[in-house]
Amino acid sequence: MIFKKTALGIFNSRDITQTQVLVIGAGISGLEAARLLKQNGIQTLVIEARNRTGGRIWSVQSKNGHVLDLGAAWLHGVNGSIPIGFLSNPLWDLVQQAKIPTRSTTISDVQIFNMSDQTIAESLEIWFDEYIDYIEETTKLSGGQQSLQQYAETFSTMKNLTGEKRNAFFSYLHTAIEGNEGIEMSKINAKNFVDITGVYYGVEPVFHDTGFHAVIDYIAKDFRDDDIRFGQIVNNITYDQDSVEVQTTNGHIYRAQYVLLTVSLGVLKGRQILFNPPLPQWKLNAIDRLGYGLMNKVILVWDTAWWNSANYYFMRVSSKPSPFGVWANANKWNDRPALFCFFIGDEANRLETLTNEQAVEEVRNALQQMFPNQSIPMPIDSFVTRWKSDPFSNGSYSYISLHQTYEDMIYISKPIANKLLFAGEATSQEFYGYAHGALLSARREVTRLLHVYELPVNQSRPTSWSTAISPFEIMIIINVIFLKLLSYLMN
Repeated sequence: MIFKKTALGIFNSRDITQTQVLVIGAGISGLEAARLLKQNGIQTLVIEARNRTGGRIWSVQSKNGHVLDLGAAWLHGVNGSIPIGFLSNPLWDLVQQAKIPTRSTTISDVQIFNMSDQTIAESLEIWFDEYIDYIEETTKLSGGQQSLQQYAETFSTMKNLTGEKRNAFFSYLHTAIEGNEGIEMSKINAKNFVDITGVYYGVEPVFHDTGFHAVIDYIAKDFRDDDIRFGQIVNNITYDQDSVEVQTTNGHIYRAQYVLLTVSLGVLKGRQILFNPPLPQWKLNAIDRLGYGLMNKVILVWDTAWWNSANYYFMRVSSKPSPFGVWANANKWNDRPALFCFFIGDEANRLETLTNEQAVEEVRNALQQMFPNQSIPMPIDSFVTRWKSDPFSNGSYSYISLHQTYEDMIYISKPIANKLLFAGEATSQEFYGYAHGALLSARREVTRLLHVYELPVNQSRPTSWSTAISPFEIMIIINVIFLKLLSYLMN
């Protein structure tokens, strides 16, 4: 059963509520933190601006009863496809524990359209691997703010990729990188991307019967109805060394010993919450410099699948890969007669200016070009996401921007005044942009509360927890020392 923790009603009161820990946001990081804190006997309350749980995890039902994910859809980092691959993916562990059915996909299982020379397909993965190796070798002893796009242009010239070969190569990059990062390659820092993210694609399951929200329901399965208050839009946070006071737009006040803020980076960038005193400049710099991308979906649903394809993904080769370059075949994914078309970056912004009817018509026209011998029927249902227009997300997920620093990725997660803590995917240095990064960030902050700030506990520590100081931070410190030493020796 999905959608278990949908709001029973919007909490509306001007009274004052006091709690030991207040968690702002009922997405995966907020709920996981609350679950672990409650397991340890900590008085914890979750407040959520929306009227549902999940945040950017949002599963819906189509008119013909199929469950579709409008937000997060993949379980990245399973069976060795995770950066720093020796780590277990805790989200996958939860899915297995909950016995949620999944189906494995792989990015290499793709049907390529608009490419006359199909032998080029055999070279795409080889070129891709060589391109990543080229960036790694070139940036070993250098910093800089060159983008992935700049390196791709240089690499394609070196390899003498012209005409259809060049179009196919850049279309593949659009699918493999931009489709994963949610932003154009021209805006991603190449060195930091390969140093921190790496590129590890492999088996990546999707949910077969339930949708991603089944994970949210499992995490919150033991919550009481009054553990989460919906319709609580935070507009002011006042903090000092003793406590934190949170005010909502409906006039309610929450007072807590600690506050864990799990709102999206987009909300922080939009300055939608007023902090008193203002956040320190190092925190604001990190918020402003970290990248925050946009990916939207147009999902078309039919009674039956009219297309004949056994591939998980479609890729349309073009001199201009975006839009209509990245598709997912839900009929192969999880037996849904639906196609997903992904809009990324500037095209995702443009999509939000269209009506649903205009968006559906654009996608149908693109399909007609891809399947010229078939008449594309009208879908019986459709969904158009607009994550930028959603005031509680203000975008999709984080990426490594051209101008952000290693230190920014540490500062974004650092507490303020030892009272105001931060979690969410953007605060995960190793796994930013991923749902398991959000989950791990929650465990990091629970660890901080229990084992650094030493909140009194009534039970044993959480069964799954990570250290408050991550291995990534140790790596960054070593890197910074090395670069400064290298600069000193060269001067």
